[in-house]
Amino acid sequence: MSLWEKEWNKFSMEAIEDMKKYSDKTHEEREWMCYVYEKNGKYYLGGVSYGDESAISVNPETKHAADAVTKGLHNRMWTIHGHPLKNNRIYTGRQYFSSTDICREYVKSRDNNEYIAQFLVYPHQQLDKSGGETKSQRVLHNRVRTLVFPDAQTIVSAMKESNPNVDPWAITPESGQNRQVSDGNGGSTLQNDAGVDWFEFQEAMGRRGCMGIVDIEGPEGGKTFRADTVSRLN
Repeated sequence: MSLWEKEWNKFSMEAIEDMKKYSDKTHEEREWMCYVYEKNGKYYLGGVSYGDESAISVNPETKHAADAVTKGLHNRMWTIHGHPLKNNRIYTGRQYFSSTDICREYVKSRDNNEYIAQFLVYPHQQLDKSGGETKSQRVLHNRVRTLVFPDAQTIVSAMKESNPNVDPWAITPESGQNRQVSDGNGGSTLQNDAGVDWFEFQEAMGRRGCMGIVDIEGPEGGKTFRADTVSRLN
């Protein structure tokens, strides 16, 4: 079993139902986040906090204290957040972790040889054929992307493969942070001072069994999961 699957399998059904509940309002274009806690060997979600369509800010100490009082959760492990629709549309880039989500974790894992996991929930449009070919319709399913930084060696290897012209050890949270720049054709693209393509890096992590996707609203209302590595899914 791959690393990302091991992490995903720790989630309780209660936590998965919370993921779906918090993402049901994706049309309101509000990003959400929770802390992930471990209790009796399973993962549970703390209280939800909402932001705007692409940013969210919380006080970690206050939020952790509230989860302890209201939910009896103390062993904080990771963070999970949800990307909603933006301008009522699905953007492929928002189905990946952004540079804001990923850069600090990359540096922390690289410099301390630290194991880190993170999770992203996002809407995905697909064709529902449960009513037969003549009654098929497009529906939004919530999917969860899991990304694991297992150790410095693995992530540096993935960075070298996906971004061969970048020094993996020179990336900082500041230099790796994306910003929008003109693409020269009237539009914009993402760019950072380190020259990292974070989408390609995540794909390389997927090939190492460190990133994968689960559809949490598949057959039987999400009770049966379809888990695919990112390379197969894409």
